[in-house]
Parts: sequence; C-alpha cells; structure tokens
Amino acid sequence: MKSKECMDALLEKEIKENRIPGAQIGVYSGEETFYEMEYGYPKDSIYRMYSMTKPVTAVAAMVMYQRGKLDLLSPVAEYLPEFGEMEVLTEAGRKSAKRQIQIWDLLNMTSGIVYPDEDLAGREMERQIQKVQERTDTPEAYTTRQVAELIAKAPLAAEPGERWRYGLSADVLGAVIECIDGRELSRFYQEEIFEPLGMEDTSFWVPREKQSRLVTLFYQEEEGGRTILREDESRHLGLGYGMVSPAFVSGGAGLYSTREDYKKFARMLLKKGGLPGGNRLLSEQVFSMFVQNHLTLEQKKTVDFVHMAGYGYGSLMRIHENPRQSGSCSGIGEFGWDGWTGPYCSVDCERDRIFLFMTQVSGYSDWPLIRKMKAVVNTF
Repeated sequence: MKSKECMDALLEKEIKENRIPGAQIGVYSGEETFYEMEYGYPKDSIYRMYSMTKPVTAVAAMVMYQRGKLDLLSPVAEYLPEFGEMEVLTEAGRKSAKRQIQIWDLLNMTSGIVYPDEDLAGREMERQIQKVQERTDTPEAYTTRQVAELIAKAPLAAEPGERWRYGLSADVLGAVIECIDGRELSRFYQEEIFEPLGMEDTSFWVPREKQSRLVTLFYQEEEGGRTILREDESRHLGLGYGMVSPAFVSGGAGLYSTREDYKKFARMLLKKGGLPGGNRLLSEQVFSMFVQNHLTLEQKKTVDFVHMAGYGYGSLMRIHENPRQSGSCSGIGEFGWDGWTGPYCSVDCERDRIFLFMTQVSGYSDWPLIRKMKAVVNTF
C-alpha cells in the first residue's frame, strides 16, 4: 500500500468506529507539503487547540528571554508577588515551600502547580478555577492577572523542582509575560508571533465573521456496546465559548487555530526559529536550549503520562529520547504536544518532518493510533 492509502485506512477506521467525527491530517517538510487530507472537515476549519497553546507560550517566553527581559532562574514572585509565600500540601497538612518557584519550573512543569484534579491539591485548585469559570464571558470575568492570583491561593502538590506535575504553570507564565511586557497577553502573541508568521486565523477567540468555521466539539459516550458522539457544551479551565474576546487569556489552553496556521508555527520550529524571508523569531542558540529535555533523572521518574514513555520534557513539550520505550520511529529530539480536544503536533528536525492531526473530541486520545500514523508519516 502507498503511504496515502495507509494513512487513509487508519483515519477512516477511526471515523467508522465513531471515535472521532472527522479529522485533518498534514505531513510537511520545511518547504514541501507531502500530504494533506480532510476527513469531513473543510480546509479552513478552526479548532479549539487547548494544550497545543503551550508550545506557543513557551516560544513567547523565549522571545522575552533572548531580549534580556526574562531570567529563567529568577523566582516567579519577582514578577508576581503573590507566589512569594507558597505552601505545599502534604499528608500532614500544609507547610511552607522550601524554595520559591522559578520561571524554569513553569516551563518544565516542575512548579508543583496542578490542574483541577482528584487528589487533595487538585480539589483545592478546582475551587479556585470554579470561581473563574462562573464569571467567564461576563462583565465580571477575571483577568489573566487575577487568575494568577487565584492560582497562587491553592497549595502546591509538591516542592518546587521536586517532581513533574501537569498543571496551570503555562497560565502563570502567561501572566508573567504580560507583567513584564506591559501589553495585554493576546496583543503580545498577535504582534510578536502570529503576525510575523502570517497566522491570520489564530487568536484567543473567534471573531463573528469566522464563527461559522469553528467546528463542533464532541464527547464520546458508550451506549449499547458502541461509541456515540454527542455535542459537548461544557467548558473547562476558565475558558469560554470563544465568541468574545476573553478577559482571561489562557497561556495553557486558550488558543483557536487552523491546520494551516499551526503549520506555519511548526515550520518556524522546524527551521530552528527561522521566519520566512530570512529573519528569526528565536536565535539558533536559544532554540537549541529550547528543544532539550530539562528534567533530571529523578523528575523523569515522576512523569505519569503513558504516552510520555521514551520522552523527556522541556519548554512545555515532550522531547523524544528513546525509541525502544516510545515505540516511535521519530528522530531523537522530535518534539511537540497535543491538546485535550484532540489536536496533535510533532516536529522532527532530524527527519525534516512535521505531522499535524486535527480533530475535536473532549478528552480524546488514541496513542496506538498516533504511533501508527507517525510510522506512516516517515514513509512519505
């Protein structure tokens, strides 16, 4: 079978089994388009990117870093004072953190800051984020800065630097960038990243004239031994419906984008920070540091995501290190991330490949499918 036929077979099976309503696929090099296909979605579809916002936030932080405006080892409290006296939640109760959270911890998810979750620290955070959700898309909505203040009121799940824990670190990092730069965070992204890259359909909300292009978000439900897709009208993490400009600009999950726009962002990364026309968004030296694993051996032992086997982590992205553990034929150093609503991105500088998979299902993940698709990607 040809590469295209192999990829089509994988996606058509996933759609036939009703696990996803449709998808878009893109396989690219730095200059060429090897394969693009739309399975039930128009080419200009707009997606809720959720955590695929995080690599963009990491790039924004690196832009500030290379301008000398952000020290990666400085405490977060230098910019956001409410993080100066953090507490850690232990079995014995709360205790003062041994050291302050650093910017480096935010970029590497070693801050101890959590998402709303089932453990004690997660439930404490849930109470804070619920306050945000209740006001989202209203005149009383919390701002990016105010959300950071609420996050700081929740205890940490671990000492800063002690372990890896997925959480709201990128949202705090967004507030830091806004504090340093002075512009509203969404304007910073627009002027410093989206405009230079020509990302015309990427933003933290969807303007009225583009709202017909925003695809429906579904969730999976098991019924009678088969999967049913139903429209998901709920929203999470303080995010709204994307119809109005948000007060809270979520650096961890807030972006809306298209395959075409995210391809432009990924190509910049594939070109090691280079922009069209020969200019650079990131210097080669900064990029080299940006795409390295930054976890210690002890921190790696605490990474509890099944799809992270064989990967390190740094700059809010997975970093490929061990094909035997990952089951992936991607090059060493391949990096990227995925979103809670289904989109997935892989950038492989060694193989000169970008892989984009776009869909819209809440909590969607099919890691065996992802591994199969990435194996096919390397045959184009």
